[in-house]
Amino acid sequence: MDEDAFREEFSRKSVFRKASSLDLSYVPDKLYCRDEVTRELIHNFKRVLQETDQPSITVLLTGKGGVGKTVTARYFGKNFKKISLENNLNVFIEYFNAINFRTKSMILRELLSKYTHSSGRGYSDDEAIKLILSQLIREKGYMLLIIDEVHLLDPEEIWAFLDIAETFGHQNAKLSVILISRTKDWMRIETERILSRLNSKIKLDPYNFEDSMKILKYRSDIAFKDGVISDNILEMVSQIVVEHGNMRHGIEVLRKCGLHADKEGFEIISPEMIREASNEVYPTFRGEVVDRLSDHELLALYGISQSLSFREEPYTIINDAFNEYKAICETYGLEPHVKMSFRKYVRQLNDLKIIATRGVKIGENKRGRHLQITLLDIPSKKLLELLERIFSRKFE
Repeated sequence: MDEDAFREEFSRKSVFRKASSLDLSYVPDKLYCRDEVTRELIHNFKRVLQETDQPSITVLLTGKGGVGKTVTARYFGKNFKKISLENNLNVFIEYFNAINFRTKSMILRELLSKYTHSSGRGYSDDEAIKLILSQLIREKGYMLLIIDEVHLLDPEEIWAFLDIAETFGHQNAKLSVILISRTKDWMRIETERILSRLNSKIKLDPYNFEDSMKILKYRSDIAFKDGVISDNILEMVSQIVVEHGNMRHGIEVLRKCGLHADKEGFEIISPEMIREASNEVYPTFRGEVVDRLSDHELLALYGISQSLSFREEPYTIINDAFNEYKAICETYGLEPHVKMSFRKYVRQLNDLKIIATRGVKIGENKRGRHLQITLLDIPSKKLLELLERIFSRKFE
């Protein structure tokens, strides 16, 4: 690539308005669908502003990955700092991910370097904590320490953070802690001793479809220019979020699709791009599941994939998929089963998480509902190629 081509790539139009809003570190101005958790955090920490002694508060946020633990904690911290300044209290928000800071000493050395301009070398952990607390008292400040993936720390080190107020005196401990961990990971290290130091333990549940739509709509409106992504596409991504119980998955799918669109010069994001990105982000489509399907389940899956490949929309309907199923049966000289049996195959494929289905109203003035079907984790063209290879072995 010469310099002119290099410059041309930089000057190409982008589908993004603000790509950084899809970064995992992004903290939105509005936090949707976590009002109750935010309220519980407020009611735990409001004592810091209301009481003269400014008590030390310790809270744990747990839940599966991608349920909003980190963004909720950071959103709370950002706004807690604003409210505190309005109440003449200077709050310092410090976030650490234990993936990068694997010990208490590493966290304390980082804090010492930032607040006392010392490397921390030569100090014990207790001496480091004393220096940090003394600096907070001198500056009439207060620290909210957020530790993500906290289960990666030694349980004794977690205990030490939670026990700072008891160890160094409540009048000196101008510091509170929010711990973040996946539920299963926390259960491995949880002890009665640690639990005794928690003021609150808050569990976050996965987002439902409506929540996912609201969050993805908000984030995509910030991230993309008008017309780049449709509501149908957002519904498809929301379905992926619900299937995996992971909002990060959905946001990362949108980010990858935007980057792909920019690279290829596309102006809109298509269903195939969503499926491709989903398969790259988290390839849950498992060949071993397909290997266990019956012949007519495979043929039904082919009918669904073929029907989707002809559509711009992310969903197909049962009648179109059934027609493609009959066509592929005829191609290989097989007798197609009746529509009732085809519906059964669709239900089985849905149960196996190979496809996703939903019932929708037929129309404004019509009674009844019809079934919409989509693929979640593999582009229809790739699946068709896979199935055709299977059929060539089975039926030819």
